[in-house]
Amino acid sequence: MSGPDDALERAREAAAAKRRRGGYSGLNEGADALDPTILGEKAPATLLSEWAVIEIEPALLYSTRRGGAPVTALKRLLMRLLRQYFVELEARQTRFNLGALAAISEIEQRMNRLEREAAAGSEPE
Repeated sequence: MSGPDDALERAREAAAAKRRRGGYSGLNEGADALDPTILGEKAPATLLSEWAVIEIEPALLYSTRRGGAPVTALKRLLMRLLRQYFVELEARQTRFNLGALAAISEIEQRMNRLEREAAAGSEPE
């Protein structure tokens, strides 16, 4: 009899085999998974500003359970019923994110200017 650890390992092997055969392709398209451009380097400003805008995509609501269609339908119904709340929440969070991004960008520009002035030997303002 196999235990939970064996089942986990078999599931991982099955998923890896499915990926090699091209399975799971397109599953996370548009899901804003972490972009490889931020690994080890600073993310470009355009990418950060894109990530700062919060929006819920109803098309991305789904269930991975067997017979998950009723769960998906319930999620979409809840999304529709709470639309007014979510729109306001998205707007407030987006305003905050963009404001924070602008402030950080301004601080970085000032820091770069001060570093250039210090390297040139002039006194900062």
